[in-house]
Amino acid sequence: MSGIAPREPRVKNRLVVAHKPSDQVVALLTFGAVALCFPAFFGGDSYTMSIATEAVIYALITVTLNLLIGFGGQISLGQAGLVAVGGYAGALIGAHLGGFPFPLEVLAAGLATAVVGFFLGLPTGRLRGHYLAIATLGFGLIVPQVATNWSSLTGARDGLIVNAPQIGSITFGGPVSLYYATLAVAAVAVAALLAILQSSSGRAFAAVRDSEHAAAAMGVNVWRTKVTLFTTSAFFAGVAGDLFVHLEGIVSPDSFPFSLSLFFLAAVVVGGLASIWGSIAGGILLTIVGAKTSGSGGLEPVIIGGTVVLLLLLSPGGLAELPRRLLSGIRGLSLRELSLGRRRISFRGSIRKVRNRA
Repeated sequence: MSGIAPREPRVKNRLVVAHKPSDQVVALLTFGAVALCFPAFFGGDSYTMSIATEAVIYALITVTLNLLIGFGGQISLGQAGLVAVGGYAGALIGAHLGGFPFPLEVLAAGLATAVVGFFLGLPTGRLRGHYLAIATLGFGLIVPQVATNWSSLTGARDGLIVNAPQIGSITFGGPVSLYYATLAVAAVAVAALLAILQSSSGRAFAAVRDSEHAAAAMGVNVWRTKVTLFTTSAFFAGVAGDLFVHLEGIVSPDSFPFSLSLFFLAAVVVGGLASIWGSIAGGILLTIVGAKTSGSGGLEPVIIGGTVVLLLLLSPGGLAELPRRLLSGIRGLSLRELSLGRRRISFRGSIRKVRNRA
């Protein structure tokens, strides 16, 4: 018996991530360059700039959800609830502290949501699979109900008016200025998330995602890692929530329906699990599809759902995998053409030899 090697623990549901850091950096720099130049071409169209700002916010929220699902392996169906907490926190700060600096307001909204995420992670950190999904679903449904019934704080269905963000005497009230302010905050948030994923905490997230038992055997505190994961995701979701209510100009329970959580989940799937730039691409794409189909007479969910199905049929790994699949296809075609060319040359050479012999 002493000569038999011990069996290695079986790792279930391992998620293989093939996105190179260099590819991520190139894609993110491309997105950044396009986003910076976008107002130069469409700055005069208020509606287009509003959609662009919404796309930036939704892309950030999609990244925060992918942090949970793709990088941490924790299914969440209540991300809109965390966004709502951040939105209400920012609106209340702006209402009671007039002239509060925008960067500090964003930070405060994120911290308030992080506290909620921490307390949410305490019980849900011990759950997994569909139990975790149901728990987060309940949270996403509870938050709008609390906002509806706590009228003295939230204004109930009437909501709260949100003023334009400002820093000192500078007010970001125009479509272009609000877009750039939102883009700056989103860029800092994505950079911070990338740094976290490259740290020991990010490696712990990946270890828990791949196998909780293996992670525990390596000394990772699984429950503490899950709580940290929920808290981190909640912080950045709260930041995005504050940006969202500034774009809308009002915050009410109707701003955060359950369908919004499903929208973000679809964006994560479309973009690709465990891919920052894929999440950004997925969030932007579905935002554009939703904006273009908003006047379709109630067919918007059907069209968005059809878009998700079509993209997954073309690229099961999401948009993050699409460039690699296209390159593989091009290389495959090139190799086939090269092989056919060699066969033709060989065939012509054989014919010439036969003629020479004759």
